[in-house]
Amino acid sequence: MNQEILRAEITDIPVLCKMMKDFYAIDHYPFNENLVAKNFEIFIENDKYGECFKIISEEQIAGYIILAKYFSFEFGGEILFLDELYIKPEYQGKSLGKKSLEFVKDYSAEKKFPVVLLEIENHNEKAKKLYEHYGFQKHKRSLMILKN
Repeated sequence: MNQEILRAEITDIPVLCKMMKDFYAIDHYPFNENLVAKNFEIFIENDKYGECFKIISEEQIAGYIILAKYFSFEFGGEILFLDELYIKPEYQGKSLGKKSLEFVKDYSAEKKFPVVLLEIENHNEKAKKLYEHYGFQKHKRSLMILKN
């Protein structure tokens, strides 16, 4: 099976937006397509924020990975946040999640990020087991949010 992970390009934005819309619908997250398309454009054109990758299977975009950079004194400087990892339902069960996490581990080591953080929905046991298999551990703290 031909699988690879490549940097997303501006021309991928419509497909990325469609996948993100489907991903957000799972947990009923709000989705503004115009804002998301604009944000993808900013993010793809400026790697100071991180990088977006497309997951390819049999020459089709099967999913995406968003790796965001941020600075943490606690963790020693610039770290990586696995903001999103999505694989279309029809491509799930084909080892793309495993390949994606291997990619994230290799990418973070190559770029010398000391830590990769992620958040996960509490109900997503399948994803939780996959992340744990690749060395992610539950942190003693909980994520909180303040919306303006």
